[in-house]
Amino acid sequence: MSDKVKKKRWYHLEALWEITRILHTSLDLEEVLDMALTEAMKAVHAEAGTLWLNDNQTNEFIQPVLARGPKADGLKGLKLKIGEGMAGWVTANGQSQMVSDVLKDSRWSQRFDQSTGFITRSLLCVPLITQTSCIGCLQLVNKLDGQLFDEDDLSLCEALAGVIGMAVENSRLYTDLKTMFKSFLVALASAIDARDPYTRGHSERVSQYSLMMGKALGLPEQDLELLERAAFLHDIGKIGIRDHILLKESPLDNEEFIIMKTHTTIGQNILQQIEPNYLVQEISQGAACHHERYDGKGYPQGLQREEIPLAARIMAIADTFDAMVTDRPYRKGLPVKLALQEIKRCAGSQFDPQLAEIFLTEMKKE
Repeated sequence: MSDKVKKKRWYHLEALWEITRILHTSLDLEEVLDMALTEAMKAVHAEAGTLWLNDNQTNEFIQPVLARGPKADGLKGLKLKIGEGMAGWVTANGQSQMVSDVLKDSRWSQRFDQSTGFITRSLLCVPLITQTSCIGCLQLVNKLDGQLFDEDDLSLCEALAGVIGMAVENSRLYTDLKTMFKSFLVALASAIDARDPYTRGHSERVSQYSLMMGKALGLPEQDLELLERAAFLHDIGKIGIRDHILLKESPLDNEEFIIMKTHTTIGQNILQQIEPNYLVQEISQGAACHHERYDGKGYPQGLQREEIPLAARIMAIADTFDAMVTDRPYRKGLPVKLALQEIKRCAGSQFDPQLAEIFLTEMKKE
C-alpha cells in the first residue's frame, strides 16, 4: 500500500470519527443533517451533495431535505418517487452506487440538472439504512480535483450513511415524542379548561403570555419549553375540585375559597407522580406556586420574592391577567387597558416588579 493511499485512508478515518462525534452532539434534525453533509463533502472532496429523505408518512417520495454546492437552492421543492432516478433507485433497493458517467446510466434523472443548470458528471449514492428500513440516501457529486470517486470514497460514505441513518432515526423519534408530548399537554389542559365553559382556552392563553415574557427575558430554548409545559398544566389540580365549587356562578365564600386553593397542591401531587421525576420538577413547581405573591402573602406556602420559582412568578402575571379579562357568570371581564393598569398597580406587591414591567412592555407591542 502506497503512502498516498495510507494517508487518504487515515484522513477518511479521521473524517468518520469527526462526523460521528458531531452527530452525537445534537438531536436537532436540521442541525444534524447540515453538519453531516458538510463533513461528508469535505471528506471526499465533492463539488456538491444532497441528503434525500422519505416523507416519513406515505413513504412514496424522497425529497432533497438539504443540498450544498452550486445551484443547490434550485432543488428546493423538488421530489422523486421512490424508485425514480439514481437517488430513488438507491432508496428503493438499499444498494450503493458509484457512477463515473451519469449520462451512460439509464437510471439517472436529468430533470434536476435541467431545472437548476447544474452539470452532474459523476456521483456516489449510498442508502441511509436504519434498523427497520431505508429512509433515503446520501448523494455526493463531482470530485473537485477532476478525478473519479473510488472504492475508498464509497467505503467511507457507506460508513457515514450508517451513522447518519441512525442519527436521523433518533432525531425523528425525539421530534415525534416532543410533538406527541406537547399535543398531550394541550389536550389535557383543554380537558381541564372544558369543565368550566368560562375558562375554555385559559391554559393555552396563559402559556402564550408566559412564553411572551420568557422570550423577552431571553430565556434559552430549553427553559422556554419547560415554561410552556408548566403553563399548560398550571391548573391541573382543578381536576380534584368538586363541580359545585369550581363551577359556582357566584363568588366563593371563605370555606369554598379554602378548598379552591388546594388545587395548587393537588396539581403538584399529580405531576410529582410522573417518572422520571426530575423531568417534571419545574412543571410541578409551577402548578404549586403560581398563586404565590411577591410580598409573601400568597398561597400555599407564603413564599416571597426569589423564593418563588421564576416560572411561577411569570405565570402568576399571565394567569391573573387572563382571569381579569375573561367573563365570569357573576361579572364581565375587564377591558385590557384596565387589566394592564391593575398589573402595574400590583407590581412589587402581588407581582415581581421586573416581570410586571416586561409584561406591560410586551403587551404594548400587541
